[in-house]
Amino acid sequence: MAAATLAMSCTFRQDVHHIGEFFPESEDFWEVIPRESLVERVGIAFEFTEGPAWHPDGYLIFSDIPSNTIYKWTGRKYQVFRHPSNNANGLHVESDGSVLACEHGSRSLTRYTPEGELEILADRYNGKRFNSPNDLCRASNGAIYFTDPPWGLPGVNNDPGKELPYNGVFRLHRGEVTLVDSTLSWPNGIALSPDERALYVANLEIIKVNGEDQYQVFWMKYNLDETGEVRDKTIFFSAQDTSLPGGPDGMAVDKEGNLFLTGPGGILVVDPEGNHLGTIGIPVPASNLTFGPRGKELFVTARSTVVKIALN
Repeated sequence: MAAATLAMSCTFRQDVHHIGEFFPESEDFWEVIPRESLVERVGIAFEFTEGPAWHPDGYLIFSDIPSNTIYKWTGRKYQVFRHPSNNANGLHVESDGSVLACEHGSRSLTRYTPEGELEILADRYNGKRFNSPNDLCRASNGAIYFTDPPWGLPGVNNDPGKELPYNGVFRLHRGEVTLVDSTLSWPNGIALSPDERALYVANLEIIKVNGEDQYQVFWMKYNLDETGEVRDKTIFFSAQDTSLPGGPDGMAVDKEGNLFLTGPGGILVVDPEGNHLGTIGIPVPASNLTFGPRGKELFVTARSTVVKIALN
């Protein structure tokens, strides 16, 4: 379904509050975040928002996974952009307005054209169905990198329909799917550096310590060659206090190479060398985020809400 009037399942509300906190660890933090910045809530009463992306036609789109809908926000009102969405999660908008989506429902990576045509780009690797593609990013040469954890499967890792023995990171290029990494436990958010020579992936590890679950939250960095193939990998950054609300989900990278990571405590801002500049705290754990036009705004999906934060 193309743009249509918004159903009453969600509410538009535009207000500005000091609903967030800023936790600078470095003066460089204020080069990225204005000291007077506020968190503006622009939407409430969704079910679970994800996958925000800025459309070249001048509006925000994002997924509401349980409601099986992709919405658009024009700055004044919400409309249905696509329904049903096959429980779409991560989104990316191409220059012609086509929307790439990671779909839990179809367990595939798709393209939705401005004419309303839906194309499955990939749904299998080596003949086995993906788990539930989660998030994606696209390189300038057309290669699409995406993560495939089992969050969209009813039984997650123990789901009887799970065909792949791992939760992978994949690359789709010229119609061919290749495996980037099969060793991560719960890969999630994914993004490229501005020069496209580094790929970042969020991950969660659960280990047993004295019989209790302990969480390790870290972000991988894959160094890429000039063709986009992986040369080597390393742990780029690790969260220190994993007891705080929030987890390693979506991410965005600004033009200077600073990473905005949803994680424990809010949105962690990390420079290209892996130094933690500070954290933007919001009262509801964030799921994903994207930049608005000119990189002056950060749009954040956070459970049932969508918020906007001014940037430098």
